[in-house]
Parts: sequence; structure tokens; C-alpha cells
Amino acid sequence: MATPTAMQGSLPWRTCGQCIRRQYPRAHATTTTRFLTTSRPLRTTPKNPLRNSATARAREQEFAKSRRSIAVSAAGIAACAAAMYGVIKLDVFGLEQTAQSDDGVEVKQAGNGAMKLDGPDGFSGSPSVIRVQGQDGVEQVDTGTSTIPYFPSTIRLPALDAGVLKPGEEVVTGDDDDGGEEYQLLGLGIRTVSFLKIQVYVVGMYVAKSDISELQQRLVRTAVNPPGEHGVTDMPGATSATSLVSTERQQLKELLLDADKGDDIWTAVLKKDGLRTAFRIVPTRNTDFLHLRDGWVRGVTARAQQANAKAVESKTSSEFQDDSFGTAMGDFKGLFGGGQRKNVPKGQTLLLVRNAHGELDALFHPDPEKPVRFLGRVSDERISRLVWLNYLAGKNVSSEGARQSVVDGVMGIVERPVGTVVQKIV
Repeated sequence: MATPTAMQGSLPWRTCGQCIRRQYPRAHATTTTRFLTTSRPLRTTPKNPLRNSATARAREQEFAKSRRSIAVSAAGIAACAAAMYGVIKLDVFGLEQTAQSDDGVEVKQAGNGAMKLDGPDGFSGSPSVIRVQGQDGVEQVDTGTSTIPYFPSTIRLPALDAGVLKPGEEVVTGDDDDGGEEYQLLGLGIRTVSFLKIQVYVVGMYVAKSDISELQQRLVRTAVNPPGEHGVTDMPGATSATSLVSTERQQLKELLLDADKGDDIWTAVLKKDGLRTAFRIVPTRNTDFLHLRDGWVRGVTARAQQANAKAVESKTSSEFQDDSFGTAMGDFKGLFGGGQRKNVPKGQTLLLVRNAHGELDALFHPDPEKPVRFLGRVSDERISRLVWLNYLAGKNVSSEGARQSVVDGVMGIVERPVGTVVQKIV
């Protein structure tokens, strides 16, 4: 057996070292670091604090809290909107004073000591109904709004000569000797817009006192023989009737308020010459002539188009298809142009007067202490008639309250024989 000395002599020392290194590798051998590689296990990387389970739960709780806050806010907005709509519709604060007619007789004491009797249906007790007992001075009528609380029951309007007057000139309201005329209130109401019923202006319809008998006669004739195949005044009995019984009054009221027949009824009353009426308009908020004009123009245009469509269906001619009507519409728009007449502040008065020939005169009264100003005239009778129908007839009117009040006033006229109402008032 060879001794180690002999082995050392037979094998090189370097070769023996290599064999030993192969059999016994170094326990602390270093590995080469590799950059830009994913070979290192992800478990050895430090944990992301945002992915901590406790932090995730907190974030979920915050999200849930935010969602609850949004839901509560949306519910609050919806509840507030519903509450506002309910307050407006139910009139909790009594802003709208609607007349309610009840059967039976109720005695009320007026502010001036006079006794008022509210009778059964057919004898309306509306404050805007014409008084047959007479007038002591200018009586004020409640409008139902605090902005413009009262309307005069009578007004005096001047006699106008459009051939002499120029737009913008002042007109002094004269006495009877100077051609002035006193007008009696028939009914009034408030013009509102949108479902919120935003008040725009108060409007009242007046009739010349000396023409009340003519209005009575036309209403009676219309009730006896409504417009149809024959004219109102052509049928036997229509010209001789002087008053209406309760059933005829009720029939007349239904005709005046009818959505389809109302246009024909009021047209029969207004179209013929000899009846002077007026609308008094007082804004409840600052507005302008252009805004008021656009509302009237839309109503006039819609009614003219409706009449033209009916004429096409019945294969007849319409009175609103000729060029003269378009020219008259241009004149009507010109009455309320811009310039110095642009604004209409709250509380100032605008008057639309329809004279005995159906001509439309526009008057503006900015100050009660000053004379009224003449804005101009539209000679075509069709324009004033359509403007009047915007308040009196059809399915959609500018003020339903005004239409109802005017009809109540009309019923107060036809309760008495023709000619007796004006004798009591004048």
C-alpha cells in the first residue's frame, strides 16, 4: 500500500486540490446577481401597504359611506321638490283666491256696511261680477295677488283719433263732454306661466257703460240661437228676447266656456260693430313690450292657423289667408317695438282698447299722475278679435282665472232684462 508520501510524489499537488474542491464545495458560495429579471420569487418582495387587508376594508367602508351620502342627498332633493309642488298645488298659504259656489243663501257684511247675498248656482257672488245696485265712486276689486292687490271697477278712457295722434303722444282722459267714456269691469284674473304658476301680470276686461245694453242683447241672442247654420240674429225669436231664464243662462255659460264652441260664440258677440271693450294689463314683475307682444303674436298665429286648417278640411275659404292679414300682423308687431318703449316696470298699466269698429288702440300709462300715452292703432278688426279670443275662448287661454271671471260677469248681465243694468249703474 502506498503511503501518502508516495502518493504525493506520484500525483501533482494542484490536481489533488481540484479533486477536493469538486467533492467538498464551499458552503458560502456566492451567486451572481442578475438584474432586470423576474427569476426572483415574488414572495421575497416587501408587501404593498395599500394591499393590506385592513386598509382595503377601510376603503370599502369609505366607499359605502359615500354612496349612502349620495343616496340621502338625492332623496332630500326629491322630497324638497315634491314638497314645493305640493305647497303650490294645494295653495297652503291661500295665494289663489278661488271662488267656490255653494248652495244656499249666505249673508256677508261688506267693508262699507253694505249687505251682500250669495245665492244658489246661477247667481254668482264673484267680486268681479258687474254690480246692478249702482256705484258710489270708484270701487276697488280684489285681484288675488299682493303685488297688484286691487283693480278699479270703473275706468275712464279717452276718445282717440288715430288720424291726429302720433305714437308716443300723451292723451288727456277727458270727461263726457270731451269724448271720454267710462268702462265697467266685467272680470279679471292673473296670467301665470309654467307649472310653478309664476305670476306675470293681472288682466281685467272692461266694457263701455253705454254699450252694456248692446252686450246684453248679443248675449241673449246667442243663448237663444247659438251660431250654426243660420246666423244668430236671423232666427225668429232671437231679436225679440230680452232676458234669459235659469236654464238658458246655464246653457249660455256652458257655450262660453266650451273648448270647441267658445270661439264661435265669442266671435258672434265681438265681430259686429258697435261694442267697445278694453283689456287693462298691469305686470306683477318687471317685463318688456317684446315679451308681452310675443305672447299675443303666438296666440294670434295659432288661432289663425287653426282656422285655416278647418277651412281646408271643410273646403271653404278662411278669412285669415289673404295678404292684408299678414300686413295687419306686421302693424301689430310694430306697436310694441323697442326703443324708448321697451321696458314695462312692475305696476305700470298697459291698455288694449277695441273701439266700436273693432280697431285696436294701444295705450300706456306709466304714472297715475300723468296722462296716458298713445302707442298706435291696428285698423284690421281681425287682429283685435283674435287677441280678445286669447283670453276668452278655446281650450288654452292666457288666463283661465280671467276667462272664468269674465263669464261670471256676463252671467250677471244677462240675469236682468236688456237695458235695466245700465240704468242702475249710470
